[in-house]
Amino acid sequence: MIDYWKLTRDFGPGDIVQKFVPGFSEVSPYYGRVTAVHKGIGFVDVQWPFGNERVSPEELVRVNAEFAYYLPPSLDFSYYPGWDVEKQKQSSARATLWRTTELPQGFHKELARAWSKGADEVRAYDELWHRYATVGVNDEAMRDEIQKWYRFARNTVDVYLQEVARKTSTYWTGQNRQHRATKKEVEAGKPFCPKCGGRMRKTLYKMAEGQRLRLFACPKDLFIIRQRDILGPGGEAIDW
Repeated sequence: MIDYWKLTRDFGPGDIVQKFVPGFSEVSPYYGRVTAVHKGIGFVDVQWPFGNERVSPEELVRVNAEFAYYLPPSLDFSYYPGWDVEKQKQSSARATLWRTTELPQGFHKELARAWSKGADEVRAYDELWHRYATVGVNDEAMRDEIQKWYRFARNTVDVYLQEVARKTSTYWTGQNRQHRATKKEVEAGKPFCPKCGGRMRKTLYKMAEGQRLRLFACPKDLFIIRQRDILGPGGEAIDW
């Protein structure tokens, strides 16, 4: 069971966060700032570009503020105290990554709102088309921007996981509990535990049918994973 009260200790007012959606393997292509932490009920209040939301801490990841340079200009943090506006101005060249002039003002905030409600790419397009069709929005530009947005959300997961791990221990990288090991772990022949960081040990599990499963187990917190589910740094299979 997840202890949400303990998870809230990882966050504090002012932290910059993104929302993680495990079922879709996506991280929000926008940022929010923690405004309050409610340890008693195990929730966190976050100010997103489109409004404030009370969120479970298991849905949040704390990230580097500089990643905001890659976001649509309307979703930056220049309106928050303490954000370095001069650095944000230096990233103006990256604004060409997004259609800032061909789409109505506030388009990306409404797209962020649709994403936060769980809308897939098709549903998001349908909602925004009905909202902006009357103002003569460029349909091709809107389709391209929405596709880019969802592609960005999917790709951000890989960026986040690799940055969080920083190549120090085995880390989760995909569905079906697949993990990736670092180069040093592969060379040593034994990965580190993704929970406590301790060295895992090889073991065999004999099933009733006589089949044997080759596992890695952590003697400290009993984290167990099949050896074949730990891939190399590039996603290649490793003969442990």
